This record gives sequence, C-alpha cells and structure tokens, in this order.
Amino acid sequence: MRELLFGLIVGPLMALALLLLVGQPVEGRPVVALFPPGSGESRMIAAIAAAGGAVLALSSSRPVSISTAETTDYAGRLYAAGAWLVLDASLAKLCVDVRTVSGSSR
Repeated sequence: MRELLFGLIVGPLMALALLLLVGQPVEGRPVVALFPPGSGESRMIAAIAAAGGAVLALSSSRPVSISTAETTDYAGRLYAAGAWLVLDASLAKLCVDVRTVSGSSR
C-alpha cells in the first residue's frame, strides 16, 4: 500500500518537474503564458503589453496566450504582470488551441 501511495505522489511531481525543466523559456523565442481563470483577452493583451511583449496568438477557450519580446527577462515580467505560468511556446502550442491575432507586429 505504501508503494502505491508513493507512486501516486512522486509520479505526478516528477512529471511536473520534467515539464518545468524542458519548458523553460528561451530568451528571444515565443512563450506561452497561463493567466488566472476568468482573464479575458483584453486582460491578457494588457499584461503582455505591460511586460513589453507582442501578442502572437490567444486561446479561444482558455486564459492562455502566446507572445514574444526582445527584452531581457520577459518571462519574469509576465509573472509580474499576472501570469501564473510561463513556458517555451515550442512545447506548449502542441497542447493549446490558439488563434492568431490579426495585426500583430510579429
């Protein structure tokens, strides 16, 4: 019984640690940002602009966006603007339904 409990606790923690390690944002490359539930498009766009980034795509059903910036520590700025999680977009866009924002600068 203890082995099962150990597996149920440690397994998901190891998967989360691997996701966070592999999904570390790379400076100058697009990132995906997860915002708090209920964050609308205008809130996400405002947070990205406050962090100095440009919106590339927005999720149609979730508070998730893909953006990019040439500034240093863009991920840190997104966290300061209210993002809950920031990951490299090359992995995350495989799992997110997004639509491209027309008129984006990039």
